Amino acid sequence: MHHVPARLAGLLVAAATLLAGCTGSAAPRDADPAAAPRATWTPSATIDLTDTGRYAAALEDGVNATRAQLDVAPLQHDDCLAAVARDRAAALVGEPELVHAPLPPVQRRCPGGTVAAENLSRTARPPQDVVQAWLDSPTHRDNLVSAGLLRGAIGCVRDGGADDAPVLVCSHVFTG
Repeated sequence: MHHVPARLAGLLVAAATLLAGCTGSAAPRDADPAAAPRATWTPSATIDLTDTGRYAAALEDGVNATRAQLDVAPLQHDDCLAAVARDRAAALVGEPELVHAPLPPVQRRCPGGTVAAENLSRTARPPQDVVQAWLDSPTHRDNLVSAGLLRGAIGCVRDGGADDAPVLVCSHVFTG
């Protein structure tokens, strides 16, 4: 299990995005760590962070736009993975660190893949900032642009913050 150490978490919070990335042991590693792409995608409209469903959908759009920019097939949205992602995000509400739960239960609950991976975030930033933060982190980027990961979904839940600027914790679950 991977986690973000407390001292690193403080630095990431200062950067406005807290991330954790985890990949199942058999997940392919396709991305070139030396070539961090820049996300050119922006949502078609301002995303209200109080609407966690629209925020998650905007993140998925950004991930798929980035995959297309890099000539990687888009992830197929999977409703089973969306439910898993929401559950995994909800389990992190109030936790001081983003820590991954084991990935084999994802594969049992949503069969059809031999590998699974997950990216996590906790932020009050717009979705394009989360996509870029994932691209800037080699582990997250590997998951985001892996041609071996074919299905995915993002679930987000509120984790504090002001009514007009909530903090969201999101789980992006991939399988392939």
